[in-house]
Amino acid sequence: MLHALSTRKRLLASTLLCGVIAPAMVASPAFAQEDPAAVEEIVVTGSRIARPDLTSSSPVASVGEKELQQSGVVNTENLINTLPQAVPGITSTVNNGSNGTATVSLRGLGANRTLVLVDGKRQTPTTQAGAVDINLIPPALIKRIEVLSGGGSAVYGSDAIAGVVNFILKDDFEGLEVSAGYQATDKGEAPIYSGSMTFGANFGGDKKGNVVLSLGYNKREALTQGERGGMLSTAWGENPVRNGLNPIGLVPSGSGSNEQGQVGAFVGGRFVALGNNNPANTALFLPDGNVRIYNAATDTYNFAPVNYVQTPQERFSVTSLASYEIKPGLTAYAKGNFVNSQVVTQLAPTPIGNRTFRFTLDNNPFLTTAAKTALNSLGSSTAYTIPSSASWTAGTFTDVDSDNDGIYDTVTGVFNRRLSEVGPRVSRFNFSAFQIQLGLKGEIEAINGGFDSYFQYGNTHGSNSLLGDTSLARIQQALLLNASGTGCLDPSGGCVPINLYGQGNISAAAANFIKTRINSSQDYEQLYAGLAFNGDTSNAFSLPAGPIGFAVGVEYRAEDFAFNPSQDLATGNLTGFNASPPVTGRFDVYEAYAEVAIPILKDLPFVKILDLELAGRISDYTTQPDPVETYKVAGTWKPIDDLMFRVSYNKAIRAPSIGDLYAPQSNGFPTATDPCSARAAPNAQVRQACINSGIPAALVGNLNANQQTQTLSGGNPNLKPEKGKTTTVGVVYTPSFVSGLSLTLDYFKIEVEDAIDTFGGGTSNLMNVCYGTLVNGNPNSPYCQAIKRLGNGSIDYVSSINENVALRTVEGMDIGLTYRTQLEDIGLPDWGSLSVRSLYTNTWIYTINPDDISAPIKCADRFGSRCSGSGVNPLPRHKISSAANWRFKQVGVNLVWNYLDDMIDDNPLNTNAATYYVEKIGAKNYFDLSADWDVNDNLAFTAGVKNLTQEAYPILGANASPSNSGYPAVYDVLGRVFFLNARLRY
Repeated sequence: MLHALSTRKRLLASTLLCGVIAPAMVASPAFAQEDPAAVEEIVVTGSRIARPDLTSSSPVASVGEKELQQSGVVNTENLINTLPQAVPGITSTVNNGSNGTATVSLRGLGANRTLVLVDGKRQTPTTQAGAVDINLIPPALIKRIEVLSGGGSAVYGSDAIAGVVNFILKDDFEGLEVSAGYQATDKGEAPIYSGSMTFGANFGGDKKGNVVLSLGYNKREALTQGERGGMLSTAWGENPVRNGLNPIGLVPSGSGSNEQGQVGAFVGGRFVALGNNNPANTALFLPDGNVRIYNAATDTYNFAPVNYVQTPQERFSVTSLASYEIKPGLTAYAKGNFVNSQVVTQLAPTPIGNRTFRFTLDNNPFLTTAAKTALNSLGSSTAYTIPSSASWTAGTFTDVDSDNDGIYDTVTGVFNRRLSEVGPRVSRFNFSAFQIQLGLKGEIEAINGGFDSYFQYGNTHGSNSLLGDTSLARIQQALLLNASGTGCLDPSGGCVPINLYGQGNISAAAANFIKTRINSSQDYEQLYAGLAFNGDTSNAFSLPAGPIGFAVGVEYRAEDFAFNPSQDLATGNLTGFNASPPVTGRFDVYEAYAEVAIPILKDLPFVKILDLELAGRISDYTTQPDPVETYKVAGTWKPIDDLMFRVSYNKAIRAPSIGDLYAPQSNGFPTATDPCSARAAPNAQVRQACINSGIPAALVGNLNANQQTQTLSGGNPNLKPEKGKTTTVGVVYTPSFVSGLSLTLDYFKIEVEDAIDTFGGGTSNLMNVCYGTLVNGNPNSPYCQAIKRLGNGSIDYVSSINENVALRTVEGMDIGLTYRTQLEDIGLPDWGSLSVRSLYTNTWIYTINPDDISAPIKCADRFGSRCSGSGVNPLPRHKISSAANWRFKQVGVNLVWNYLDDMIDDNPLNTNAATYYVEKIGAKNYFDLSADWDVNDNLAFTAGVKNLTQEAYPILGANASPSNSGYPAVYDVLGRVFFLNARLRY
């Protein structure tokens, strides 16, 4: 096992590193401003071979420092996610579902299939899934971001199935730059403050050395849905009145776990004795202790107001870079980075949702006589068993009436109650990342190239405090009263009787007794070392078209993760947060790789350039029985100077993460509605399937259900690596008769075989299969057996663990256009320069085959619970990102247009699947306008507005994600935002 540095040691090490570097810095008389377009690069992302012409056989999109400044972004994932190749993951506007990180997902294949690099080397992951928190990369030092879409495992190793995001830092900065920024909505909401200070200096004779120290800070304030108001302040559901199969509108809705509280029968065949004595009856508690029938249309709880539209964050970063030329051709370099990011999420007060409890009835002072009579029919004189999934009250029971007054002493019910008396649920995430890198690189004349040896150690430490949750075991203890009804039957631990029966009836003492403070900590350690050689064969031989370029190397990587929760979090003794058992695991991987660039033909008629690229890597994981091989075959052909064709085929892998392998089963609550419930309004086919599965006919279509379903998921130590096959075919056209114009067109196809996914393709799809026409509710089917129901017919939980079962296919086309010119060159007055860049992506296929039996889930131009249950956010078929910049002397104006095509719900068309009021989200056009002014060589301002036209956020009903009534990572939920940045440079 790697031995984690303590927090104190990490802080001390980072302080010492900065202290070593700081004395070497000297004042610099001028700030050297860089134009990213003019920087000469020798290595392009996707290859380790140095290239003088930057030609690439794979499509690479680049976002420069100027674009970062003009966009006013504080967190870089917000800008990356506007690229058509990216589908947003977790962002600052994701509240329910956020783990405190920020992620990017290329092609929508997931953050764990997108490799994140910094200066071509791996960034230490944050989560057990191996995802990198983009928050932990200091934005003040980013020179540019290169995005390679497509497999890159032969070059970089595991996790690059979807592609690579490479953050290039300013490693040769000279001078001083201080920047400050502010942004807020046009109503002054959701402000974000940012500031940074970067020092850089050369030292030694002939500028042999360079040191850089950068300090960064940003603070993001919270905004709740209630503060925003309008439709966001209400949770919406589907109108139960339908026109045919279609609902006719959205109605205020929310959760069945309301503040009054409700209870239904646990024992099969029992009921609440109200009205028609229907087994589906549920009793709603009134403040005076009486009951009435619960009405699902009017008695739901509006959970929206306290949820965050923007999650608050505070981030500090310290980064230092240093390099020194020991002698000509030999340079030592070092990097130290420490970042602390604190993010808070907030949900509505903790719910008791479909939880089974035994409670005192006969001697209960909180209930009226009428209520006791109505609830008495919940009891049973025949023995019944509460399953182990309800561990806080599991066992076999027979209800008795000891005083023969016709009322059972104790009965069992299924409760739903919002514990508002306890307060909101708050998650406080605190991540601290420490990374140090040491390297030695130099020239080797014999190979006309050089070498690079490096050692890197990184640790990401996280802690999480969960406030506002309660203990299931203590609630059960407080519900069972002594014979006189004046205290708890079990008074241990200071038990206080709890009055769950009516809004506002829980006393402060009872609330304090059932509260539980939950804590967890985690550490992800990565040790990473390598030795690489890069050169060509010119000193030994050359082909007629030139020497063969090559890169070879070896790497070693050890990754270690440990998650340590407090006891209640580990055991799931909670009402409102998901259970998270402890996780520990590690793996080591030994790798060797080689890459060659072979010039086949050159300067011939119709063959200006014909090159072939070959790359291969062999990886030996300690978690796998056999080594894994990956490779790349690619080529470029220039028939004329203006035209280049390129093709690439990659076999990529993603090795199972520590969480994939070792995570114990834990519960989550994905968006998924029980098809047999009243909320789903089952049709005749689904109704019969529900009956076939064993649900009594009287309950089908009458069951109460929330829009989220408890799901148990976990790791599998027998998993093998995913295999990705990536094909790209493209053309690059740079017409010589139009100076500054470049056009690219690239076809892409990515297939992920043996994809690691939860059984059944997620909870929603698993239920669709069980109750669909293929399985038709067969109780012997593993799909139906995975759905565990209580005696009253409602779902207790769904079981779905990791397996190598899925196939994912993504196919489409990218088109890029760049144009830069001086206005006078096109016959206009000499009013400066104009540059245009446009990226367009057409994703016509994104299909998930969860297994051999499930129908394919189609996610291209789709949104909804089936795709989101498989980890895919809304994926428009057509996406465009275009920017036009006009610059005249010291002033520049930048206009950005981002277009998202319309989408439809992901339930299969022409089937009996549920339909929703919002079956289509219309196309969205987002316009951002900014201007920058270089006052002089030292002072510059940038100001702008995002979402200039106030494009509306789409509000959804039952097919929304759990966060903010829609999909806030994809669609702008804040509206018009103004920003102002200032930079002082010396």
